[in-house]
Amino acid sequence: MVTPHTGDDNAPTQRIEPTAPTAKADPAPRATRWVTRVLRPGSGRDATPPTRVQGPGPAAPPTRVDRPAAATAGPGAPRPGGDARTPWWRTLFGPFLDWLARLVSRVVVGPASDLDYAVPAELRRRYQVLDRIGAGGEAVVYLVEPTDSPGRRLALKVYRPGHDINRELLDRLRARGTASPHTPAVQGYGHAKSSWEEDLAWEAQEYFEHGSLRAVIDQAPLDDARARAVVSAVAECLRHWQDDLQHNHTDVKPENLLVRSLDPPVLALTDFGGAVRATMSRVYGGLAITEDYAAPEVVEGRREAPAAWWSLGVMAHELVAGRRPDRGGNWLTARNSEVDISAVTDEHWRLLVRGLLAPSPAARWGYAEVAQWLAGERPALRTARRLRPIVFAGASHEDPPSLAFDLLDRSETGALWLRTHWSELRTWLDREVKDHTFDRAYLTGLDGHPERAHIAISALAARYVPGMPPRYRGHEISADGLLELATGEASRHAVVREALESGAVGLASQHWCPHPGCRSDGSGRCVLLERAQHEVPLLMRRVTETLDRVTGPGADRPDRPAAHEIDTTWARAVELVLEPDTASRHRALLRRQSWHPAQRSPAPHAPWWNEQRRTGLRDGGGDPIAPRAALLTAVLLLPEAVRIGGSIADRERADGRARRQDRWAALTGSARARWDETRGRVSDARRRRAEAATGDTPVVGGTAPQDAARPRWNRWGAAQRPDDRNTGPQDPGAARRQQERAAKRVQRTMTQIQKAMSAGRCRRFAYPAALLGLVDGLGRALRPEDGFYPQSPFVTDAYTGLLDAAHGPLLGTLADAAGAVTGLLPGELGASWPLPVLLSVALIAMGRTAASKKDSSRARRRLAAYRMAVAGSVFMLVVLLSTGLLALGSGVLIPLDGLLG
Repeated sequence: MVTPHTGDDNAPTQRIEPTAPTAKADPAPRATRWVTRVLRPGSGRDATPPTRVQGPGPAAPPTRVDRPAAATAGPGAPRPGGDARTPWWRTLFGPFLDWLARLVSRVVVGPASDLDYAVPAELRRRYQVLDRIGAGGEAVVYLVEPTDSPGRRLALKVYRPGHDINRELLDRLRARGTASPHTPAVQGYGHAKSSWEEDLAWEAQEYFEHGSLRAVIDQAPLDDARARAVVSAVAECLRHWQDDLQHNHTDVKPENLLVRSLDPPVLALTDFGGAVRATMSRVYGGLAITEDYAAPEVVEGRREAPAAWWSLGVMAHELVAGRRPDRGGNWLTARNSEVDISAVTDEHWRLLVRGLLAPSPAARWGYAEVAQWLAGERPALRTARRLRPIVFAGASHEDPPSLAFDLLDRSETGALWLRTHWSELRTWLDREVKDHTFDRAYLTGLDGHPERAHIAISALAARYVPGMPPRYRGHEISADGLLELATGEASRHAVVREALESGAVGLASQHWCPHPGCRSDGSGRCVLLERAQHEVPLLMRRVTETLDRVTGPGADRPDRPAAHEIDTTWARAVELVLEPDTASRHRALLRRQSWHPAQRSPAPHAPWWNEQRRTGLRDGGGDPIAPRAALLTAVLLLPEAVRIGGSIADRERADGRARRQDRWAALTGSARARWDETRGRVSDARRRRAEAATGDTPVVGGTAPQDAARPRWNRWGAAQRPDDRNTGPQDPGAARRQQERAAKRVQRTMTQIQKAMSAGRCRRFAYPAALLGLVDGLGRALRPEDGFYPQSPFVTDAYTGLLDAAHGPLLGTLADAAGAVTGLLPGELGASWPLPVLLSVALIAMGRTAASKKDSSRARRRLAAYRMAVAGSVFMLVVLLSTGLLALGSGVLIPLDGLLG
């Protein structure tokens, strides 16, 4: 959304109201339009071609969709979300088909125009875009008209992602209005969301019909009078910016000088992104510049007043010679050598160009000298104090910025040179430059500690060329560069670790950075790099302490990670500090180790790793370092945890298998012993009856003497006392039936034990049924008594289809039958929300009981829980169908409507 500027309520940028939709009918339908007609729900063969709408219209009132309304509608009445011919399934899946139609149309027919993506929708509602004026490295400029004042033309500048507006300067310019001819009138500015949800800065200002100074310079060479008038106009414009506005413009070029009038020429300087406060002695910065018009010291990060007058010198050369001067070589040679101005033949103009193109900012002309030259005088050329040069790798440097830039540009060669010339450089800084603010500790003992040469280069660069992007060993270590190194190839992670351990990142924070938050405090330091330099070593210190504690000899202790794995952890720590959202990705990886079907691993079986995971997944409370350090440790030791956890899991499985085998052996042994005892009793009974029938053995009271003391067993397997025995003769048929019953009891017991061991399978259907019951209860609790009125079009279409399905022939019949069953419950329990919730809790409890294996003697309880879970799941299905799945759908659509609406 557009970020309004605080201030006057009637200010142009205070409020952006939606405008009426502008419908533009498409030309003749294309050959691929049949895809949209086929996939769009409710569209028939004779449907009219779709229209392209530029800009959203006023929001429609919310659609009231309720069950009673749908129920009372007649068979011929149109239903909400579709006509009478639209089936319910097409209405239900209408939003998905709409999305699919847009996707296929985008791929087959073609993408939207560049204008739809470049200009945010909020700005298209506020301004009518007429044309595209031009584009640069920072922004794209459009010719627009405000929708509330047609006919008034403005220039709308939409910045590219990553660039921001100079709000402080825009505030001052808007307060001045049109008081100054050298600044454009600002109509509005702020931020808006692009089509890709990017936050884009924008500003709308006065439109200049005469264009820019480029159109005038393209006519060069000009006659003397006209060229003088242009130089005078540019000088007056620069004086106004530097003296009145107290701002130095860093990108003065003909394209940024807009022509207010041609005779006499009056110019206004625009491109406010390149303006910085002139009260600062030095402003460091990666602001966009044009190399052809930029002064040599601009590469050093200096944004002072003389840089703008160099640009005027280049334009003066172009006015009289018809081309820009030859810079001759690269930035370093241009920094210390005179510019070739032999193309300027007029001696008077040669004096102006020579004074403005002085390589040294201290010797360069300013407004006073230009005014004297315009008055016909001959101001004297200045000479800057020249230092004794210092030679590095064949290049002679007369000032520290030039040397620091060269050392930074050729870091490996510079490190070798510093190992032997560090004392010479110290002497040169003391005696020639007379700069005693630079810390000499960086230039001490580099011959004995060659590894400190690169940090010395970083220190020199931070002191003398802070406008350059910071580099270490040839790699950029700005906030974006450091993050790219951390997330890039593993071979570069050692550079990240070395830069942090040596303090190079802290020195890099002294360079200018483009982040608006860092510039807002006025310190000129990068807050992100300072945070990385402070927090990453603290995190890695905690990681090292944990590694010292958990690693070591032992079967269940991990091996210490290799050096390259530690380097990768340093890179992860940098990513964690610079991009805090990375923590959620690491936490998701740790969670998946225990539950994900395809990515789960035995790592949670390692107790030392599980401890780090628990710490990393919870909030650290008062210690924000502990959870992040534990998170890094858990990710680092994950391979070792998988290896050791696998061995621990194998041992646990072997132990569990042995326990189950012992338990099964005990159960089967007990059953087999009872079976053998039963068979023994039966055989004894047969033998006694046979002996009694033949009379071989005397029987006293129906019992043989040798069996008088033998114990008998009752039906429950308990021994009977001798006086409890049946002393009379036994029927052979009764004994056989008793034997069969005993065998059946044993077999039934074994069958129940086997079923109880697999009773945990009920969780496969009990838990999903419980989840559906919770959603159904949520829908019953949230759905208002007077009906549900969705705010989101997607939810409206889905809910309408759900109503149609609930009253259809199939679900309607099932709902009536299920409602009759739940209506038998006392009171209104069958229609209230506690019923599915309590049933869900019961199903979860039954599932846990059926899957419990703590006590093998509870087999009957587990088997009973399994049967109750089956019955409860069936009853849950009846409860869900009693509302025609309407309550279940409401439990999903009502919260979704709250998010989308």
